[in-house]
Amino acid sequence: MKIGLIIYGRLDTISGGYLYDRQLVAHLEAAGDEVEIISLPWEGYGRSLLHNTWFALAEQLRLADFDLLLQDELNHPSLFWLNQRLHGQIRYPIV
Repeated sequence: MKIGLIIYGRLDTISGGYLYDRQLVAHLEAAGDEVEIISLPWEGYGRSLLHNTWFALAEQLRLADFDLLLQDELNHPSLFWLNQRLHGQIRYPIV
């Protein structure tokens, strides 16, 4: 399976949430899945809302050949509207 994972910042950041994400990626890769990390910049809540309007991000997700897209819950402000716009334009589920 080809899986996309959207996070803020870098996967090697030291924190509990990133530890979970690293373990998730390691487990998926050990099971033979391919994981592509899509990193969004850490910004305040208001600026993160603007990520929903980024044409390049929308196009990247529209053109991706994922079987599944995982989104870290912390990315909700950046993706809630974009997810609605992508509905019907992509063939993979968003979790």
